[in-house]
Amino acid sequence: MAADDSPSVPSGRAPRAPGERSLWQVRAAQLRARATRQAIVQVLLGSVFLVGALAYARAPDHHAQSSLAWMAGLLVLSTFDVAVGLRTLARLRLRRRSQGLWIAATAAWGLLATALVGFLLRS
Repeated sequence: MAADDSPSVPSGRAPRAPGERSLWQVRAAQLRARATRQAIVQVLLGSVFLVGALAYARAPDHHAQSSLAWMAGLLVLSTFDVAVGLRTLARLRLRRRSQGLWIAATAAWGLLATALVGFLLRS
């Protein structure tokens, strides 16, 4: 049997059927699924922080210095958590040409959240 007649199989590995997945492919899929779940949780946590800031904005003593500090801190945490979650989702799902989209979405989130809290503080 000539050398070019043998199947092209790396040394020590048996040939696989086309539909079979190797262990590293399965592990990579598991890690992507875990990262996706964590990213969704980060975005949800950012939403919870935003709800907390909105609750402080609707409180009776919303102009107190401590309330304003809590609102500012919650808005920063909200924007940060949304940024981390969107960045992870972008790295997992999007194509290279739209990698920077998470930055624009995070900026929009932060600006709209700040505008909403500011509107609630005026009324």
